[in-house]
Amino acid sequence: MVDPKNPGAVDEIVHLGDHWNEEGLRAHKKEILALNQEIGRLFKRAYSYLAAAHIFLEEVRSYYRETGAFNVGAFDKLSLDLTHEIFAGRERQTDNPRARHLFATAITPDGTVSYLDTIVGHLKKRYIINGDDGTGKTTLVRRVMDAALMRGFDVEAYHCALDPSRIEHLVIPGLDLAVVNSVEPHYYKPHNGDTVIDTMTCVRPVTSEALQAERDTARELYRRCMEEAVEFIYRAKKVHDEVEAYYIPNMNFQDIEARRQKVLARILELAQEVNGKQGS
Repeated sequence: MVDPKNPGAVDEIVHLGDHWNEEGLRAHKKEILALNQEIGRLFKRAYSYLAAAHIFLEEVRSYYRETGAFNVGAFDKLSLDLTHEIFAGRERQTDNPRARHLFATAITPDGTVSYLDTIVGHLKKRYIINGDDGTGKTTLVRRVMDAALMRGFDVEAYHCALDPSRIEHLVIPGLDLAVVNSVEPHYYKPHNGDTVIDTMTCVRPVTSEALQAERDTARELYRRCMEEAVEFIYRAKKVHDEVEAYYIPNMNFQDIEARRQKVLARILELAQEVNGKQGS
């Protein structure tokens, strides 16, 4: 949900309630309220399982750090080498670089859906980062992003659907380049010409079977919680479909289509105004 911050001055509100049959909907008020209450309950369960999944994934990530297996010095060198390879000899693009923050994946009623290949598949150069959870992959992406911004390059930062504070992938449009974190559930198969970076070169093997068992258990619980979360989201979607069954026969879709055309015309008008100002 996005609330208008400056209604009228900047934001325009499109109220589709102007095109429904209120009398027809009120006739099913009891059923609609009950279904919406059930949707809220199901989403609450889904969010609880997603929160639990995040906790167990953090347990997996802590494995190399807490055992001392992660070599910080080797990782810092890897980061510097990659930064140098990407930006050496590149001219500064702008003094006011911008970062767009987006998502390439989503957790849906059908499971995790990824459009990563649509975003990076056409680019000339891709750096694919492989490695276990907790071996610095997202840190490496963040460091490349910071380096790009400091050098005056616009970036597109793609966040993790489970933990939006983490940046999983990076696109630098000015270089026609992407840095991709190939990790569950959005593994990315390298194409010809891609450079694969393995962060496992920065860790030493942990031979303790007990510690490995702890990590494997946490990973299995993470996957189980994700499966349960998706199941509750799926059930919420099914109930939402029941709510829509009450709305569809009570909507004037002819008027909505006319409204859509009006909104589209307004958007194109505004775009033309912006292009005219930029050209002058």
